[in-house]
Amino acid sequence: MEEGNSGACARHGEEPISSGDLGDQTVEGFVLNAVMDGMHSNVYITDPANDRILFMNRTMKEDFGIEHPEGEVCWKVLQKGLHERCSFCPVGELLKENAAPVMHWEEDNALTGRTYSNYDSLITWLDGSTVHLQQSVDMTEWKTANIDELTEMMTRRAGKEALRASLEAATGGNRVISVCLYDINHLKDVNDRFGHAEGDRLIRVITRAVSKSFDRGDFGFRLSGDEFVCVMNTGAAQARKRIEGVLGELEGLSRTQAYPYRIGFCFGIVEVLPGSDLTLVETIARADQRMYDQKRRFHIEENERKAQSEKPSVSEIEQFDYSKDYLLDALRKSTDDYIYVCNMKTGIFCYPKAMVEEFDLPGQVIENAAAIWGAKVHENDKRVFLESNQEIVDGRTTSHCVEYRAINRRGEWVWLRCRGNLVLDARGEPDLFAGIITNLGKKEKIDHLTGLLSKYEYEEAISRRIEDRPDEQFGIMELGIDDLRHINDLHDRTFGDDVIRITAQKIQSLLPQGAAVYRLDGDEFGVILDGADKEALHRFYGVLDESCQSLQEFEGKRYYCALSAGCACYPDDAETYLELAKYSGYSLEYAKAHGKRRCVCFSQEILGERSRELKLVELLRGSIENGFEGFSLSYQPQIDTHTGTVTGAEALARYQCDEFGAVSPVEFIPLLEKTGLIIPMGMWVLRTAAAQCKSWTDIVSDFVMSVNLSYRQIDGDSLVPFIEDTLQESGLSPSNLVIEMTESYFASEDAPVRAVFDQVRQLGVRVAMDDFGTGYSALGILKKSPADIVKIDRMFVSDIQSSSFDATFIKFVVELCHDVGIEVCLEGVETDGEYAAVSAMGLDYIQGFLFGRPYPPDEFRRRFLP
Repeated sequence: MEEGNSGACARHGEEPISSGDLGDQTVEGFVLNAVMDGMHSNVYITDPANDRILFMNRTMKEDFGIEHPEGEVCWKVLQKGLHERCSFCPVGELLKENAAPVMHWEEDNALTGRTYSNYDSLITWLDGSTVHLQQSVDMTEWKTANIDELTEMMTRRAGKEALRASLEAATGGNRVISVCLYDINHLKDVNDRFGHAEGDRLIRVITRAVSKSFDRGDFGFRLSGDEFVCVMNTGAAQARKRIEGVLGELEGLSRTQAYPYRIGFCFGIVEVLPGSDLTLVETIARADQRMYDQKRRFHIEENERKAQSEKPSVSEIEQFDYSKDYLLDALRKSTDDYIYVCNMKTGIFCYPKAMVEEFDLPGQVIENAAAIWGAKVHENDKRVFLESNQEIVDGRTTSHCVEYRAINRRGEWVWLRCRGNLVLDARGEPDLFAGIITNLGKKEKIDHLTGLLSKYEYEEAISRRIEDRPDEQFGIMELGIDDLRHINDLHDRTFGDDVIRITAQKIQSLLPQGAAVYRLDGDEFGVILDGADKEALHRFYGVLDESCQSLQEFEGKRYYCALSAGCACYPDDAETYLELAKYSGYSLEYAKAHGKRRCVCFSQEILGERSRELKLVELLRGSIENGFEGFSLSYQPQIDTHTGTVTGAEALARYQCDEFGAVSPVEFIPLLEKTGLIIPMGMWVLRTAAAQCKSWTDIVSDFVMSVNLSYRQIDGDSLVPFIEDTLQESGLSPSNLVIEMTESYFASEDAPVRAVFDQVRQLGVRVAMDDFGTGYSALGILKKSPADIVKIDRMFVSDIQSSSFDATFIKFVVELCHDVGIEVCLEGVETDGEYAAVSAMGLDYIQGFLFGRPYPPDEFRRRFLP
């Protein structure tokens, strides 16, 4: 076709006119060329009768490499290998009566290999006829960066940005949206049994089914491996109906296509109304909690179904595999309590014979114990029993203590207290769960130690108020003694019990009218104040705190006893006992974690912190599973006080993630310890630090690396061999490595713990006592300590220029340590004045910001090594 032979006026066999000529003929044509050629998106116009191109802008010509497309059939020049109109062409639909004015669709073009977002419509052309217009936006780069390849949903980052925009639009406007979080059932089992390819197929089947339920403007994204979020422009009831419809379709798919597993997911929905102040994190956290509740019910119901359908007998179950049978039998014979053990790898429980006989269980070794034993639990107590067990299974906690009623073989309801702890293996995976079930018989109304009403009466009193006086306000306060453990360590547990009793009497004597106090667990008390709001609760705490300010004395022993408090109000914060107790407990934990000796009333901020903790645990677990992604080590220099040179460094873990940025070790280390993830993390830190130290000893041969160990890693069966293997793999000499542990573990009388220290030293690795001076038995433990180095805590440095006690303490510790052959390092020296005050005290090493902050390895090498 010659240039100038195609144009916008070519209709039904007429000779086409060039679009370039069109601009010379009419003002409209000139504007058309100028505007559309200036657009960055692709635009072209066709005759709907014969698909011939009437106009194409410059951007699209360059994109497709076409110089003169006018007059050509669109599907011949814009597609590849077609012999007729594209099957996906929207023109036919646009020509139908009552068709939508604009059709939006996505296209993967075979000719360019690019992905386009297309918008098609019918418009009136310059000559008055109807033509087809398509505008295409190249989405290739955006899709690569923002679309999950497996599911074709948005990625986590892109999805969160879209969700944040939707929340702002909903809360600031006049629309309702529903945010649904769903988690695929048994994905890990599918991956383990059938392979990851089958797991990917399961993910695609479910996400496509959910996406098909979307209306215009709805979207979804992948939050994590098996968790997804979808956002629907409708209320919660309609969203639930659509999601349940998807689940029905998937259930039918499971049956008709004979999958070897059930296809499904659990979900939680949060409705966001206009004016809501929910943040993105709070919205996802609420949806997660509702999804988790459903997931827990799903697992419980599944276990009950298995128990009813399989009915396993004792002979059909494999023998319980546990290497300490004789010890277990001896323990069971020595107590009236029921000692139970669960192999978490197989899910099989082993119960004692006495419990089997008392509660008419099918045998000592039982599968599906949650369902079988759960059937014996009283209906009113079943929820707390099942929730506590499911938290262990889900890895949300490593211990539990729960009380409930169970029916015995004589049909009597018996109160039981079940306590248990989860043991993790070297990889941080659940290995063994063991505990004790105590037969409480009838609950006691009075606590024998304090003479106060018991926690059972506390629960009944709150529940009775809610039931009998639902319109009357009241507040509850959960009080905890700060650092009772230190009082026990300083004196003994008997004196600690005396302190609990004295504190109970003090609280009772200061109660305002209409209030009552109860003894809860351990060092905690519950107070109910009728008619109280948050201000009244704070006033009462002020009275308590004032009475605890001075040093106290009992039987010639002096002690300091402060209280922290967590509060919740009915009905403002919650309307049930369980929620009120939970929220006051959360608030007490918050008070203790944020400085102690304070009163905290429940707020959404506290829930947000709990949500952050749960999310951070998930991120930490994912980072560790993905090769410790986000973790790094920084190194703080240690100075030889005799030469003033850098003699070594302490390796300090750092963590950063996209969601929270840089996270303080003060926050993530306790979470790693709580979940057992500190074990693989600690192994990584030691390997990484040892390898780094080896490279630096090539520059400074006597360079020493100090590495902290967590209390969770003190296990001679695995720790000492691992240190030995690490030294061999890295080629590092044992003399270049120092292992640090906190002071409390050197004070331990536990023979296995001390044996571990001895074995580490036998390798030639030195051992340092960290945070010295923070405990109550500091000086006493130096006499028989296995430490080679003592690190004095920085709390003795901050006031060194004005505190004669701190200066005397440091000088005395240095002299005492040197007398028994222990070196001393002082931590936390930050100013020239502090350094001047301690420089003549005979210290061996000093560590602190004055000499250097923790630096990444390259920066440390540049600053401190020759």
